[in-house]
Amino acid sequence: MLVVLDDVLDAIDLDVVQKHFLIDENRHMHWVDSTFDGIAPFGSPVTKLLHICAKYVDISKMQGLEYWSHLGTRPDWHIDKDELLAQRTGEIHTPICSIVYYAEVKNLIGGRFLTEFEMISPKTNRLIIFSPNLLHGVEPYEGYRMSVAINPWLKQPEIHKEH
Repeated sequence: MLVVLDDVLDAIDLDVVQKHFLIDENRHMHWVDSTFDGIAPFGSPVTKLLHICAKYVDISKMQGLEYWSHLGTRPDWHIDKDELLAQRTGEIHTPICSIVYYAEVKNLIGGRFLTEFEMISPKTNRLIIFSPNLLHGVEPYEGYRMSVAINPWLKQPEIHKEH
């Protein structure tokens, strides 16, 4: 599954996302320990993006989500997974789905979202929802590209558990 949607947030929510993720501390990975029903009433733009996702993917059994932003991304091929569990046991646990939201794109050359079969150009206010286990990456680029990654999980990844 690969869904590409344009113009998903109104101008006010788009501005809120852009300003939120310009703050250094908000660009690091955050864990929100909540079910979809528990987070659904909140009006944050991240929650609004989850509501859009829920039209395409069943995230009703979500137990939490992680999110972060990128202002510069290294090109690498990967699947989104519980990295610590994979390192420790070799098991691959993936999120329910993966979400990439392009909050702002300016003067971009390159930087397309890549799969083995698709190349999707970043565009401000574009949302990509894709299946777990989808090998993906981003091509090198010049210019400005603020992307937000959101992964809803059935089970909290080890990186977010207190040790």
